[in-house]
This record gives sequence, C-alpha cells and structure tokens, in this order.
Amino acid sequence: MEIKDLQVRRADETDIALLFELIHCMAVYEKRPQDMTGTREQLKYWLFERKIATALIARRGEEAVGYALYYPAFGSFAAVGKVHLEDLFLKEEYRGRGLGRHFLGRIAEFVLAEGYTEMEWSCLDWNKPSIAFYERLGADRETGREYFGFCKSQLEAAAAFAK
Repeated sequence: MEIKDLQVRRADETDIALLFELIHCMAVYEKRPQDMTGTREQLKYWLFERKIATALIARRGEEAVGYALYYPAFGSFAAVGKVHLEDLFLKEEYRGRGLGRHFLGRIAEFVLAEGYTEMEWSCLDWNKPSIAFYERLGADRETGREYFGFCKSQLEAAAAFAK
C-alpha cells in the first residue's frame, strides 16, 4: 500500500460500529481489553450528541485501517488552544510503512484547520515501538509530571469535599 492511498476523514454517526471495533483493537493492543467498558450508545452520545471529541478514520479504499480521537485542551500559561490526542491507532499490518507518519500529518492538518496551535498526547511506558516512532518524528517528551485520575466513585467522593 502506498501512502497516497491512505484517506483520512472525519467520522460521523454512521461510523459508530466501526469506531467501536477499532477502539477495541487498540484496547487489545494495549493489553487492556477488560478496560473497554463503554458501549456504542455511550460513544455515540459523547462524540456526536455532546460533541466532546473529534474522531478521524483512516481508510484504504473501503477498508478501515486506523482511527484517531482528539479533544480540545487549554494551556493556561501560554493561553493557547490545543488538543489532546487521546487515541492514534493503525492496525498492526499497516505499521512500519510510513503510514503512521502520514496519518499523524493528516491529523495535524485537521487540528491546525480548526484553529488549534498545539497537540499533546501520552503513551504507555512499555510501548517502546510507539515511543520510538514519536521520537523519530521529533516530538518533545514532557518530563517531571505524573498523571493522576479519578473514576466516577472517586469523583463523587471528591465532590463531597465541597459540602
């Protein structure tokens, strides 16, 4: 497959089943299929009713070969609008051919066209192939920061702090 054969487009509501399948493929790749607890209905609600994130689909003809999902973020120190790239996934058989670089370039085009000036993302620390890929592209690696999170029950407990 040649790079020019890769088409990237914004996903729409008719792509829910396809997106769900591709997200599952990424969960399996990341060795976390048990963490995929969301439903197609939830995905549709958040992506197309609430419009909280943008999903892109990479295709070769009629075959979907990958997807990306990003959402707005704000850098308060620099006062810039940026995006957080939550997911970037290409099926394994399409890796190592320059398609990831091309796909990331297309994502950057979408992000810039929407008026954002920066993009950030994270990568699992064991995922050496992806880390090497990002380093080859010249991405900056942020250091000195640990990421934290709350699940729903922890978020509810934190809300109780305000009472």
